[in-house]
Amino acid sequence: MKKTTKRRRSSKRRPDLLQKSWFWLMLLALAGLFIVGLVFLAQTNEVPAPTPVVVAPAIPAPVVDRAALRSEVEDFLAATWPEFSPLPQTLDQGPYRYTVVADPPAEKVLDRLRSRLQILPGRFLVTLSEDAVLAVIGDGREQIIIQFVMPAPQKPAPLPIAIPPGPLVTIIMDDLGRSVHQAKVLLSLAQHVTFAILPGEEHAARVAEMGHAAGREIMLHVPMEPQGYPAVNPGSDALFVKFDDAEIRRRFDELLARIPHAVGANNHMGSRFTESARALSPVMASLHEKGFFFVDSLTTGRSQVIATARLHGVPTIERDVFLDNVAEVAAISREIRRLEERARHQGMAVGICHPYPETLEALKRELPGLAARGVVFVPVSVLLKKLAGPQGS
Repeated sequence: MKKTTKRRRSSKRRPDLLQKSWFWLMLLALAGLFIVGLVFLAQTNEVPAPTPVVVAPAIPAPVVDRAALRSEVEDFLAATWPEFSPLPQTLDQGPYRYTVVADPPAEKVLDRLRSRLQILPGRFLVTLSEDAVLAVIGDGREQIIIQFVMPAPQKPAPLPIAIPPGPLVTIIMDDLGRSVHQAKVLLSLAQHVTFAILPGEEHAARVAEMGHAAGREIMLHVPMEPQGYPAVNPGSDALFVKFDDAEIRRRFDELLARIPHAVGANNHMGSRFTESARALSPVMASLHEKGFFFVDSLTTGRSQVIATARLHGVPTIERDVFLDNVAEVAAISREIRRLEERARHQGMAVGICHPYPETLEALKRELPGLAARGVVFVPVSVLLKKLAGPQGS
């Protein structure tokens, strides 16, 4: 009988189906948790879209109606000062400029002007400076400028001018009106210096008043067209050859009105304008009517000033020496001594200079020495009287 042999099972069991399923389920669960975590993190880090801000459209500021503003101001001036005549000056949309011969207005008068301007579109600021300049500011810039000039006091007729002996020197200081300090320095000199004042400068009227009160002769330094225009610009208020006679006369009279106590004029730049007898004629006609003189600064060798002035009966003289073409104290001092030599040779001489610091220093150094050597410093009118001779006495 054959013996049956039983095979023994191995002690190592193969994982059954349940065990395999559990492993894969756990793996899938972990993967799911990982994905859910990633989604959660993404949501928590997401930046919310900004809430749109609604911006109201800007409301443009009202544009200044310059014609209406000018009309309103002129009506106000005429109602407040009946002697006022509207002669504004402006170019290239610059401010309208007026001159009123009157004391500066009180605050209540300015309030009346402010009230009138409230009816116009835009916002306006009305200011009055210490130099009696009223400004109407609108649209961020000056629209109206009004210079108040105090009326000249009534005074007796001047006594005849005595011509002193010795060499006579006239020094004309051009370009004044920009600074009160410059005028104070000149007034500290014992020797006479004539004030030639630019009408468009901020302190022009005040400097004229200061000089007149101290006995200095006052002139209008009238801006005129140079050869180099427009590269060299004399200013928007200058006299130009292109203007007709009526416009030149109107502009010149308006410039002259800005300088109280002026008794004459000389040219600022003007190398082209002074070569035109036609352009000069209305200027000379105005000066003749007022009994004023004209000094030729001689900025061109072809100047027609002397001939045109004499044709109109205007007293005139020309410059001998420019003192400060080189703005150095030593150079200016040499020119002052050259002016002295010219005066001794001719009997008189005219020097023109500018209020540079170097010029003011040279004048302080040199003029006392000239006076000690017998040079007499006189205003322009004294030279003109001497030139006129016995018929001018």
